[in-house]
Amino acid sequence: MNLLNLDEKNRASFSNIVKTLVLKHNTDPKEMFLHALESEAEPEMNYWMTMVLVQEYFVSPQLEVGKDAAGESVKALQAACLLKNVGVTAALLELGGFSGGVTGKEYQLAARIASQHEDQAVLGLLMKYAQEKDVLEPFMRSLQGATLQ
Repeated sequence: MNLLNLDEKNRASFSNIVKTLVLKHNTDPKEMFLHALESEAEPEMNYWMTMVLVQEYFVSPQLEVGKDAAGESVKALQAACLLKNVGVTAALLELGGFSGGVTGKEYQLAARIASQHEDQAVLGLLMKYAQEKDVLEPFMRSLQGATLQ
């Protein structure tokens, strides 16, 4: 699945960049992942960086990146939605960056964050992912029936 329909040929250059940063500059892959998460660069750059870091350097797509005000875990997918990072969101969806299904707590929280911030691009990705998995209707029903907690 390639939610953004990006050309796979472009991945190699990002793989080389990450390899250089890790091997020659001793940059921590988790640190690079956090930079991609917070990045305002083009979605394609954030997408490929995330894909390379997770698939080649074993950064967890379900990485906990912080805690919210109530002390609950904030996963990378929720942070990507909050930061309106389309590239990282797409990559994390494809990489299984949430536990449970599209009606589960983690996915629904990400969707409610996107909805509350009126981020049509990120919400559209979440819907497209649900549609690709043939569960758009249950996803929408769950989203409409739940409140942000």
